[in-house]
Amino acid sequence: VLYQALCLAQELYAGGERNAEHIRQEITALIKKQPLANIDYVSVADAKTLDELDAVNSPALVSMAVRIGKVRLIDNIVVG
Repeated sequence: VLYQALCLAQELYAGGERNAEHIRQEITALIKKQPLANIDYVSVADAKTLDELDAVNSPALVSMAVRIGKVRLIDNIVVG
């Protein structure tokens, strides 16, 4: 599910989405469809400073941590 969420973030960005909150919301909604998934965090941050973004106007690090049962999974991708 993390891979699907990261692909969704990349697709949204490629489709012109620059609103970081909207990207976070879409990723969160996708992950929540999985019954065993518990989200620790979903982040869209500046790739250099790691500050959370309102708008993606430069390379951004999309990252997340999700618990599936007792396992905590972490993944990320750079968009932009």
